[in-house]
Amino acid sequence: MADQSLLRPYPAFERHRRELAEAARRRRLRLAGGGMTVVVLALGAWMIHPMLAFMVSGIGAMVLFFASLSGGSTVSPDELLGIEGELRALKFLRQLGDDFALLNRVIISDATLPNGERELDFVVIGPNALFLVEVKNTAGLIHVQPDSATWPVARRGGCGSSPRWHSMSSPLFQVRAQADALNRLLLSHGLNIDIQPIICFARPGVALENVDSCPLPVLFPEQLQETIEASAGQSNPNAASLRAATSLLANAGAARGTLETAGS
Repeated sequence: MADQSLLRPYPAFERHRRELAEAARRRRLRLAGGGMTVVVLALGAWMIHPMLAFMVSGIGAMVLFFASLSGGSTVSPDELLGIEGELRALKFLRQLGDDFALLNRVIISDATLPNGERELDFVVIGPNALFLVEVKNTAGLIHVQPDSATWPVARRGGCGSSPRWHSMSSPLFQVRAQADALNRLLLSHGLNIDIQPIICFARPGVALENVDSCPLPVLFPEQLQETIEASAGQSNPNAASLRAATSLLANAGAARGTLETAGS
């Protein structure tokens, strides 16, 4: 399996799971306490009049229903959706060989953006190649249009409904900008390495059309391992340069992780 020692956690996803587990625990306590209370009240009401017991039981059932509704998560749905897509892609990236190293959530400087930095979903460094993987968790039928700033997306609104066309920002433009920013960072440290970008659509059931028109690989998570391993032999940068790039990006991730820990 690929070297996963440089992978960083997803704090928002971990918080989401903790909050759901805590909400489920509170729900069980509410149901246990509320259920006993309803039973006691219903028995007491039965001793007065059966109809009163039915009324108490009905009201109690309504109260228990609302008590059974577990609390939500403070993680925004959009953020959670993105993390779920990355975790699905990571499942298949882990299957790469031992000579590949995985880095995720890589923060690099980018003066072209207002906040001065850019996040890369995955950087995969092999024995003789460096890959940049941008993950999208978009649903629907996606029509690839390499020369357009937006790509059409068809989605169904419900059972039996006709598909409706929407659009998404071109991930091709985005991943090229990411590759340019990463290339500038590497060059600033004297590292001239060819970067091979990949676009991965990770949502289950997503469909792609016109993929062959794109100059970069546009694929599903299941295709990541085969595509990366097949492309790894097409480039032959200096092995020392790849090790230096790994160290550079790992140190940037470690510094970012320290800031996140201090702020949490």
